[in-house]
Amino acid sequence: MAYQFECAAPDCVFLIRAADEEEVIAQVQRHSEEQHEKSPPPTDVIRERMETVDVE
Repeated sequence: MAYQFECAAPDCVFLIRAADEEEVIAQVQRHSEEQHEKSPPPTDVIRERMETVDVE
C-alpha cells in the first residue's frame, strides 16, 4: 500500500506517491510553497485528500 496526493490547482500535474504518509505530507507542503507560492495546506486537509493505492 502507498499514499498518493494529486494537486488540484488548474494546469498542475503534480502527483506524489510514497509508502510513508509523512513523506507525502512534506512533499505536498514543499510543492505548495515552491510551485504555487502559497502557504501549505493544513496537515488535516492534506490527509483528507490523500488516497491509499495498491502497488505491486
